Amino acid sequence: MTSPAEREAPNFQHRPVGSAGPKTMTDLLALAEPERTLLNWLLRQRGASLADIMAHTQAEPAAIQAMLDNLMATGFLILHNDAAPPVFKPNLISRKPRAMPEELWESVE
Repeated sequence: MTSPAEREAPNFQHRPVGSAGPKTMTDLLALAEPERTLLNWLLRQRGASLADIMAHTQAEPAAIQAMLDNLMATGFLILHNDAAPPVFKPNLISRKPRAMPEELWESVE
């Protein structure tokens, strides 16, 4: 077992996000209240660094790490390493409007 001083910095890149895919706003309803609140805040901010998230939530670092890991594993968040510092951004899409089949339009005419 390692002491707190020997622990490595959190590594958020170890979870596969591609298999979970992007989520919709409707999927947010299934999240627990703290995760839903954080994701709603991230949507308004259009992404935030780990330091910004920690300052906003005022929660324990271990709890924040677990929440971010869970949101990344389920496909709600993506970590963008191209920025300095890395930024967590929501991975949400809007649903496409339903298209009417051509046959239905022809039967109406």
